[in-house]
Amino acid sequence: MKGKVLLTAALFAGAAVTANAVEVLPSCETGAYGVFDEAQCAPPQETAAPEPAPVVEEPQVTEPQVAEPTYQTEPVQVTTPSQTIVEKKERIYTDWGPYKQKSPEELLAIIRKLLAEQAPAMSYPKDAPVGCCYGKLVKPPTYKEIIIKYIKEDGGYEVQVQEAQFREVEKKILVRPAYHKIEVIPAKYEIKEEKIMIAPPRAIWTYKDGIYCKVEVPPEYITIQRKVLVKPPECKKIPVPPEYKIIKVKELVRDASCTKKPLPPKYDTIRKTIMIKGPEVIWDAVLCDINLKPEEIKIIQQRLRELGYYNGPITGQLDDATMAAVVKFQVDHNLPAGNISIETLEAMGLHELAKEYLKCEIKNLMK
Repeated sequence: MKGKVLLTAALFAGAAVTANAVEVLPSCETGAYGVFDEAQCAPPQETAAPEPAPVVEEPQVTEPQVAEPTYQTEPVQVTTPSQTIVEKKERIYTDWGPYKQKSPEELLAIIRKLLAEQAPAMSYPKDAPVGCCYGKLVKPPTYKEIIIKYIKEDGGYEVQVQEAQFREVEKKILVRPAYHKIEVIPAKYEIKEEKIMIAPPRAIWTYKDGIYCKVEVPPEYITIQRKVLVKPPECKKIPVPPEYKIIKVKELVRDASCTKKPLPPKYDTIRKTIMIKGPEVIWDAVLCDINLKPEEIKIIQQRLRELGYYNGPITGQLDDATMAAVVKFQVDHNLPAGNISIETLEAMGLHELAKEYLKCEIKNLMK
């Protein structure tokens, strides 16, 4: 009763689940409920006295647990902006959990104690075929795993600054404008010779040897050189082109800008596992000394040896060493434990042997 109260409190506290929350696990010794900080075995808890098995006129067959758990997604309304739950998943599964750390001998003792203390939920089927045996099995504890995805940090903005961009270009600038310069064309002269008469023709008297004679004298000339101006000087305007210089300058391609890019929120996930049902005794077809031949027991012992669960002799006897190996295999594979079931044979890979007893399974009797 104490375990059920703790389990109920844990279920109603699901809205305030934290990453360091404790887990509700069964005691490895008795299967009673307890609260532990780690997934390990704890001291045994007090268990309630088992209730007497109800008298059933007809067998009440229940479908077995589905081996592969599935998630159920539950949409959650947004409540708190700083910690918004966006998704909640739940799955139900069975697992022996901390029991797997036990030795085969310890497991066999625990399973036998649970089988002795608890009564199955139903009686054997009255219309079972001849040669079928039915016994109690301990089903692994049932857990609920809750996965909550929430917004741990609201999305913000990423500020992206783009600096101004320039490019280097060549530019032609005017250093000196166009103008005119004056060119002087000097005067042009020519040298000419000119005869100048210095004495005209005349008659003169000459004396020679006591005789005067009047003679004609021709004119007398002198030759001079004269620099004659042929062309006067001129002033000529000569245009001078402008002078340019090529320089490199920076030209603005894009001015500086600032943009804001929205960032998605950051999510986190919380996983919480609680046990909703402890080990449960069920009723199903099992193999025992009555319907299990020694040759078949040898096959089971040999298979357990191959799987690394049994290192004893192949005797063909269903002794404690063999059953301890069977129980250890069942716990490791999350199977109902305590007796050799058809499901256990299938998990071992002994399909041919399992076929002979499929007619005895309670779920097959309903077909």
